[in-house]
Amino acid sequence: MEDEEKNQNTAGRPLIQLHLSIAYDGTRYAGWQVQPKNPTVQGELLKRLRLMLRDPELKIYGSSRTDAGVHALDQQVSFVAPFPDDVDPGDLARRLNRWLPEDIYVKSCRICDGPFNARYDNCGKAYTYCLAPGFKPNPLYVRYLWRTPHELDLDAMREAAAILQGEHDFASFAVNPGKVIESTVRNLRRLEVLAPGDGMVYVNAVGDSFLYKMVRSLVGYLVYVGQGYAAPQEARRVLDGKCRSLAADSAPAAGLFLAKVFFDHDSWRSYQPVLPPFAFTSQM
Repeated sequence: MEDEEKNQNTAGRPLIQLHLSIAYDGTRYAGWQVQPKNPTVQGELLKRLRLMLRDPELKIYGSSRTDAGVHALDQQVSFVAPFPDDVDPGDLARRLNRWLPEDIYVKSCRICDGPFNARYDNCGKAYTYCLAPGFKPNPLYVRYLWRTPHELDLDAMREAAAILQGEHDFASFAVNPGKVIESTVRNLRRLEVLAPGDGMVYVNAVGDSFLYKMVRSLVGYLVYVGQGYAAPQEARRVLDGKCRSLAADSAPAAGLFLAKVFFDHDSWRSYQPVLPPFAFTSQM
């Protein structure tokens, strides 16, 4: 409310609530969230919106604070802004796409009928992780996957994933240095190891919310099991131990995609990931 009251005083212009869906290649960014000395996706978007709307105090909110090097197919963004007379909200996506770098794309833009916050009003997210096990992939794809040196035991990975799926204390899969967390219990609704026949292996993780680097930690552990370094049943001991050192190293950021953000409590049930996620087009 404080932000809205502040914006109401901006030249007496009417306030409009906007909701954007954006996709980006996170390779050259230090994550989503604005940082003072590093390029970020939020920073690039905010810089151009402030110029376009002539509002240096504008704030924007994203549904997920993706980490450095992580990509997105469906990042959701919201903001309230007083629009200048020469800026049509319905034309905002086209104008932004002309201004934004080539690795950030506004997929859609809608005017909200009432209050909306992309960070707090979503009810879940889906992430896709891409693996190239035991083969050299197309060089055009290497920035979007993790190439492992050997093939993986998918049955073992799936057995471990079944243990990890559900509501648990995921402290062993949380990376939060110096940060106090109220609870490390999360509801992991789906954790699937998919092999559709293209040589790639994909991990689909769907949950109400995730701890920092939780998906990459889960994938790292599944690969650890798939390489034969731990039996699938060990996943239960790792969960119960509630200690990060019991799990494997986190998977690299390059293979991770924020694939979908849910605003309906049951929509995750029918969700199917786009495979491979880096094949998305402007028509998604």
